[in-house]
Amino acid sequence: MAMPARTNGEVLHLWLRLLGWRIETGHDGDYVVGVATHLQADGSTLRVGGCARDHGELVLQLFEQAMLALERDNERAQHRLRAA
Repeated sequence: MAMPARTNGEVLHLWLRLLGWRIETGHDGDYVVGVATHLQADGSTLRVGGCARDHGELVLQLFEQAMLALERDNERAQHRLRAA
């Protein structure tokens, strides 16, 4: 039997934490705002942010931005290795 998909962002929030991201959220008027940070092996920090009407939408934004940031960082690292 299939389980209904969670729409409040709990699963994506859990995945971000499992992948090493730290998530901070708060409210700004009617909006939920948040920042996710990830400490890299070289000591640098990746940081993404978002703003949405509800927590589920915010976590989706943070997850998508986090995956894009990791992909960009990976591409930069591969480019540096090829150049070496």
